[in-house]
Amino acid sequence: MHDRHFMAHRVATAPAAIAIGFALLASLRAAAQTTQSATNSQASEISSSESQPTFQLHVQHNEVVVRVVVRDGKGNVVPGLHKEDFRLLDNRKPQVITHFAAETAAAAATAAGPAPAVDDKTSLPGAPSTPVIVLPRRFMALFFDDVHLEFADLVRTRDAAGRYLDEKLQPGDRAAIFTSSGQNQLDFTDDRAKLHDTLLKLKPFPILPPDADACPQIYPLQAYKMVHENDPFSIDIAHEESYQCNCIERGITYPSCQTESNGIADSMAVRVMDRIENEARYVFQGLDRICGRLASVPGQRNLVLISPGFLTCTQLFDVEQVVDKALRGNAIISVLDARGLYTVVPLGDATQRVRTIQQRPDLMAQKALIQIQNLRDDSDVLERLADETGGAYFHNSNDYGDGFRRVGSFPEAYYTLAFAPEDLKLDGRLHTLKVTLVSNPNHLTVQARQGYFAPNKSEDAATMAKEELEQMIFSQEDSETIPVKVETQYYQAGSGEARLAVVTHVDIQGVRFRKADGRNLDNLTVVTALFDQAGNYVTGEQKKIEFRLLDATLARLSRTGLSMKASLPVKRGAYLVREVVQESEGNQLSALSNQVEVP
Repeated sequence: MHDRHFMAHRVATAPAAIAIGFALLASLRAAAQTTQSATNSQASEISSSESQPTFQLHVQHNEVVVRVVVRDGKGNVVPGLHKEDFRLLDNRKPQVITHFAAETAAAAATAAGPAPAVDDKTSLPGAPSTPVIVLPRRFMALFFDDVHLEFADLVRTRDAAGRYLDEKLQPGDRAAIFTSSGQNQLDFTDDRAKLHDTLLKLKPFPILPPDADACPQIYPLQAYKMVHENDPFSIDIAHEESYQCNCIERGITYPSCQTESNGIADSMAVRVMDRIENEARYVFQGLDRICGRLASVPGQRNLVLISPGFLTCTQLFDVEQVVDKALRGNAIISVLDARGLYTVVPLGDATQRVRTIQQRPDLMAQKALIQIQNLRDDSDVLERLADETGGAYFHNSNDYGDGFRRVGSFPEAYYTLAFAPEDLKLDGRLHTLKVTLVSNPNHLTVQARQGYFAPNKSEDAATMAKEELEQMIFSQEDSETIPVKVETQYYQAGSGEARLAVVTHVDIQGVRFRKADGRNLDNLTVVTALFDQAGNYVTGEQKKIEFRLLDATLARLSRTGLSMKASLPVKRGAYLVREVVQESEGNQLSALSNQVEVP
């Protein structure tokens, strides 16, 4: 009989806890005793190690995930489409769609399903009743790009965000505030006072302070054209400006000043490129962390990026890595352009000193064009992140209230497609994607990701197994391919500290051993994870057990099973205990969720 799980909740004294520990230790020692044999190795039959789980999701599969939103001419989402309605091209080659799902916002909100209830029939007599933990169903991460945001834009957007949370945050919703600098952050909570307090603390954190009087004045796009495209106009503009401020304005007339000022301009272009790439890297690292955080929560997962945009000509790989992680974590990235409705002041505004090259009006006109194009290119990354993950992109408007209402909601319907590229070369190259409708008489528009990067090398089986384990830890689904029983007991450990003992009993008969050199070989990974009522990961423990069992030991363990204990520090409150057991040889995995309340 495969028992599902066994729960017990009771307060134990310290001696009782010690007795439990000795009993478990004795069980492990008995299981590890070796049978003497002249022909068998004397190595230990069971070895184990403990560690703190890292829970970093690695999501680079050869399967490519594409989220698609279809809209009509009025911008309304079109539901009711099927797999046969879509055509997917990878580098212009048709692909077979191996996975298709039609999703709705309502379905995403309840994707986690109800929290598991305690089975009263298997609880110990006299155990106190435990209230059901109701996990939140909607998670919104507000990500303020304080590295690029100017103070005025930051104030307007944070105030609008506060009003939006007051209006739209419902019971069961959780919101978080993150920043690209890593300063003034708040993890998911439903405490509006904490959210407002954190919003009020936000302020710009530029990597380098702006230099309004820099000479030459080199725009990010101009620096890119100088360093990577060797554009003659961009180079001439910088050289002429540098010569004017470093030679003419200083009254320096010796011939070599022109060459020296050119070198100053070229070096500044390299520094500007380093700065803009470094600033963008802060944003991508923040997006990566938030996508990983969202992958660990149930229900709807929405990441809202508030940013004025930034140049990413050299960082397309980072953009696609964020898109891929968001799609695999079932998160949508929506974007609010913090600049609102803006106008371009040619060659800068009153806060900047404008230098004119009187003898080269053609260069001044070219510089104005570069400035305008720079502002447009800054928004490319914002539009791309939203389009490729199925999110909304709000821009060219100062109605930030309406903006947050748009970016804060899921699309009413969207479609998830996946395909496994045929003959994929592991060369790290960019592949272009195109999703179209097989028949489109109504001229519907299709919003989907535009590309992906092929992996550089194939992932090994150990990496894939680690990813599956971590995903099951944060899932709310139960699975039982190996019979497992779980018992929880909490006790006071002194000085007001409480600890939760989680005892896991594994039925060894469900483990698929491999026979080699007279031994029965396999590895078990047992992870115990503790989540609070908000669905946040609190703490955990991971055990790795290596089996090299003789037949006699295997026969004995098949009758008795194997017990392990994890001891976790806890405070008062209700918790969800997640127990995952993974077996390597048969690639089997069991996962159970139980509830416990510490009074």
